[in-house]
Amino acid sequence: MAPPSVDIKGLDIITGKFGRLLLGLVDSRDLMGEIGTYLTGSILMRTSEGKDVDGVPFEPYSTSYRRTREKKGLPSDMVDLFFSGQMLSSLTYEETKDQVKLFFMNTPRKDGKASNPEIAYYNNEIREFFGVSSEEHKEVVKMVEDYIENIIFRKK
Repeated sequence: MAPPSVDIKGLDIITGKFGRLLLGLVDSRDLMGEIGTYLTGSILMRTSEGKDVDGVPFEPYSTSYRRTREKKGLPSDMVDLFFSGQMLSSLTYEETKDQVKLFFMNTPRKDGKASNPEIAYYNNEIREFFGVSSEEHKEVVKMVEDYIENIIFRKK
């Protein structure tokens, strides 16, 4: 007597979907690049609006620094961390198959003083702008969920 057999219709479709999911998760550079682009843009946007990582307005400039900005013809009523633009324009990211790293490039500065990463570190100590807010975190989670859903439900 032959052993009973079970024929699962559509098994090839299911295994194909899981195979695509595993392949998509093994090397998801596109997703990491999308996350890097999103976070970089978000940090630059909220910083230009004078808000920290939690959406709270930055501490005002000191009186002496406010005067320095005014002498250079720069606005001093709202803190935006854009004195020369060099630090924030050096914000970038690198992606791998399973992570994204945001950082400030160590590019030469016109004033020859501290490096962009050093200035970013100093500014972040006073006004925390370099980080991920809870809303940004939720958006990144949604990006990952959408990515996985797209892999699972994509047609052959």
